[in-house]
Amino acid sequence: MSSENNMERRLNTFIQVSKNITTNDSLKELIQQIIEDVIGAIDKADAGFLLLWNEESQYLEIEAAVNFKEDIYLQNKLLEGEGISGTVFAEGKSMLINTIEEIEKAMSNMRNKTLQYYLKSTVHALMPVSCMSVLLVYQQQKIGVLTIDNFKNDGFFTEEDLRFLEAIGSQIAISIVNARAFYEKQQRALQLETILELHNQLNETVLEGNGMQSLVKSLARNPNDCIYYFDSLGRLDISHPISSVEIPFLSDWIRENRKNLQTQQLQKIYKQEELFGQALSVQSSFGTIGYLVITGNSVPLDIVGELSFQHAASIIAIEQIKLQEQLKTRQAEKEALLKDILNQNFTTEVQSFLKKQEILPAKYFVFLVLKSKQHSFDELNQFNLLEGGMRQVFKKDFSVMIFPNRNKLFLLLGAKKKEAGNVQVIRQYVERLQSIYKEIVVYIGRPVYSMRHLPMSYKDAELLEKEMESHQREESVFDFQSLGYKRYLFNVPEEEAEYFVENILGPILSKSNNRTKNEWLSTLQNYLQSNKNVTKTAESMHLHQNTVYYRLQQIQEKLNCDFDDLDDVTNLKVALFLYERREQNGER
Repeated sequence: MSSENNMERRLNTFIQVSKNITTNDSLKELIQQIIEDVIGAIDKADAGFLLLWNEESQYLEIEAAVNFKEDIYLQNKLLEGEGISGTVFAEGKSMLINTIEEIEKAMSNMRNKTLQYYLKSTVHALMPVSCMSVLLVYQQQKIGVLTIDNFKNDGFFTEEDLRFLEAIGSQIAISIVNARAFYEKQQRALQLETILELHNQLNETVLEGNGMQSLVKSLARNPNDCIYYFDSLGRLDISHPISSVEIPFLSDWIRENRKNLQTQQLQKIYKQEELFGQALSVQSSFGTIGYLVITGNSVPLDIVGELSFQHAASIIAIEQIKLQEQLKTRQAEKEALLKDILNQNFTTEVQSFLKKQEILPAKYFVFLVLKSKQHSFDELNQFNLLEGGMRQVFKKDFSVMIFPNRNKLFLLLGAKKKEAGNVQVIRQYVERLQSIYKEIVVYIGRPVYSMRHLPMSYKDAELLEKEMESHQREESVFDFQSLGYKRYLFNVPEEEAEYFVENILGPILSKSNNRTKNEWLSTLQNYLQSNKNVTKTAESMHLHQNTVYYRLQQIQEKLNCDFDDLDDVTNLKVALFLYERREQNGER
């Protein structure tokens, strides 16, 4: 080929390198086109590759090549100073080598794995016979290396070839830097468009009132993604697709990493030292109200995914606040309804609501009190879920309404059949309830025939809860019959109760000797609680039995009573109950 034609071809290559930035869809395509054009402009060149420096990983990475096997060379990464290309990048000087021996010597410092990748990736699986390599630099910043090889063409590269490669190397560096800026701008525009589209989808989901499930579903960009929403205690609320396999692991992870999640930044979740998912806390003015979690192929999330997740968290926070307000309103309505029922204020509106809830008409009515041994029922979301769950348990024979009351729940049951009003039937349903909701204690009021008698059932359940809790019994179900005569003593006027206590227990309540008073009173209390068993009384008080016998004899003398007389024992039990109630109320 004539020198004139060669010069024209190289000039066209310069022009084409500048044009490629606007004719390729990606930086990788641009670089591939550049290296093909350069090899086409040099007679003896039949292979070559362009490497770019990765600042983060501190490697030279092959971005494009000609006559090298892509599936192999893409795995190859050069350290600064490694091999011919690494040496050029490290020293900032071009290299022209025209013997196999010199090429092998220049490549002798390569790691064995890197060298094997190079040899396997060449089409000929041989060392080149001629090689030249130049630095790609832009405004004194090294960005990569361009290396051209000759494997089978006759002749060797010349100094003129090297000068051309150096000259076009500068143009290539400018094109790559400009292309990066151009493609990054395009990518940002595309990302912005995608983000806006996803944000609009999330906003429309909320505006259409499709609920949290649809909102969570909208976040799944990949079929293999799984999106979870956990509440503030790390309990699963929603998942898409519905899954339970990883929930225990994720719940534990959330509880262990609450502090890190408060930063409102996406946190990586590792399982067996491998990246498994990412999590983000959902924050409101009340603090952390939940957690969004993603697992699957989209992890780690790109910038689009991160921004979409953050936007979703903001929407969920607003939706949860709205839901909380709705639940508060419902709770206030329930409290007002309970007040109307207990005050027997059965207006047309109240009766209409009770009919809507299928409490009216019912054959029997009964109030239950529910308490948890581990936590309270004061969470509104939890209350909402409990109401639905309990209706499922009782739905065969009862209509159900729940009334929240601080750390406990009042359950109103309306029996659909007369036989369902039996306490034993109610107990059977309570046992089913306890099999689902562990650690709850249930107090059953008396079943009544009329709504107007419901205050009695309510009072039974409430008194039962107070009385049994003070004794710390091991049972978890109590019914109104456990109260016995005591339920009537709560109605005794305070002044009358005071006189009765002083009349029956006065001599051992003497203020003159507190030590003696305490011994007599505590011995009497323990003795009657143990059903007049001296051995058990002695054990519970850590006393010798003779001491207990002596005290009991003193008490009988002081009170002028006989522990074998039923009337005397009844009077003592009533007086002790009224005395204990007075003490609990802080009257003394």
